Amino acid sequence: MKKLFFLFLGIFSFSNAEYQIERNKNLFIVKVSNTSFENSLLNLKDELTFNGFTIVYELDMAKSTNTVAKLLERKTSLEKGINIGICKSSFTFKMVSENFLNINYCPLAISIYSQNKNTTFISFKYYKTFKFGDKIAEEINETLKTLIIDSIE
Repeated sequence: MKKLFFLFLGIFSFSNAEYQIERNKNLFIVKVSNTSFENSLLNLKDELTFNGFTIVYELDMAKSTNTVAKLLERKTSLEKGINIGICKSSFTFKMVSENFLNINYCPLAISIYSQNKNTTFISFKYYKTFKFGDKIAEEINETLKTLIIDSIE
């Protein structure tokens, strides 16, 4: 059974997902195709762990919003959707050392969601500085962007 698992893992690890980056003033969004939601989620979690981040929480937003939609007899918006809260002590120390108000950023958040079986989205809200001259927000945004892109490639 283990040999079969590793055979499938080896075959699928060489097939790259196709992705497209979309941005607006508030969100960084990667639209992923050619792979499943579950595979994208697993790869994202692996990348987070590999880079020393701890997953603090996972909220199944699709499940909770779909439950509400059902109760209100409305159409559901998401097929699958999880918000992931992450933290890394050394990164948090750096954030707080720059400005103690940066503690409000913790934990950092990444969302992964889909509306259908063919497309998965991975995104985060851009972090803004709390005071003029703070540089950590740029580093947070670049770090989250890199984590997402590296999980896809």
